[in-house]
Amino acid sequence: MTDSPSIVTASKWLTQSSSILVAAGAGLSASAISRKYNVGLDYTSSVAFDRLYPRMLQVSTMRCMYDAIGKHDWSPKLMWGYLFTHVNLARYNWGETDVYQDLKRIVRHIPDSFVVTTNADGMFEQNGFDMQRFLSTQGDYSLLQCLKPCSSQAVFDAREYMDRALPYVDPKTFEVPSKFIPKCPRCGSDMFYCVRGGDWFLESAFDDQRRRYRDFLNRSVNKGRGGLLTIVEIGVGFNTPSVLRWPMEELVTNHDNVRLIRINMHAPDVPTNVRNRAVAFGGDAASIIQRLSEIVSNSS
Repeated sequence: MTDSPSIVTASKWLTQSSSILVAAGAGLSASAISRKYNVGLDYTSSVAFDRLYPRMLQVSTMRCMYDAIGKHDWSPKLMWGYLFTHVNLARYNWGETDVYQDLKRIVRHIPDSFVVTTNADGMFEQNGFDMQRFLSTQGDYSLLQCLKPCSSQAVFDAREYMDRALPYVDPKTFEVPSKFIPKCPRCGSDMFYCVRGGDWFLESAFDDQRRRYRDFLNRSVNKGRGGLLTIVEIGVGFNTPSVLRWPMEELVTNHDNVRLIRINMHAPDVPTNVRNRAVAFGGDAASIIQRLSEIVSNSS
């Protein structure tokens, strides 16, 4: 089978690159098929929700995982029963998946790399990526924070709270006893996951990640090095385009030594002014990344 011209171009850029930036949105995790449940972590999928949380269909109005975002018509006991269950599965026990492992094989063949993502699900960590070369722009489900917040330091390991509560989540009601609902140990206020959900979000928890990301960009777009930076953008749509999609386009627009590989099921278009330095794929991310991984691995 002959590869498409876009695959040929993208694989050529990757094999010639001295740096790679992986920019990942929700579409990447949606294509990360669980080997246990045979669905991707697709927050918009009713099929995935039914397979993962069938009881929630009986005790709530939720029909997909995305319905939990900004949801207000449920009790704190049900909210935390669901959230602890979901985070335990998605953040810690989804396991390795083919699409992330294929992406890791591409990354390891390029001298310098970095990952920036809007996903809080920890998939890159679960799949063995280097967490010193990683920025989670919208937060991380591994952390809880004070909702007040009472301090810039009011960020805590979520797992200890989750592990204490999980044995007591009622399998019929999905509720957790009130005593397991997390409260800030500093001031006693309500807590939530440290994710970008309002002006309470403590971005300071990710200052070190942002500094390392800036350092990567400073060295990888430096034309004096004569190196090529290739951005592999996966599943980044228009929900929050100012976080990843537009900045990636700006990088390729402003720097002659930057290339963009955009993989997006629903919005693969690239700006006309950079079409000579960008390729777009509108198909399944897993199959495209798999093929790129095969070519890059065989050329090394």
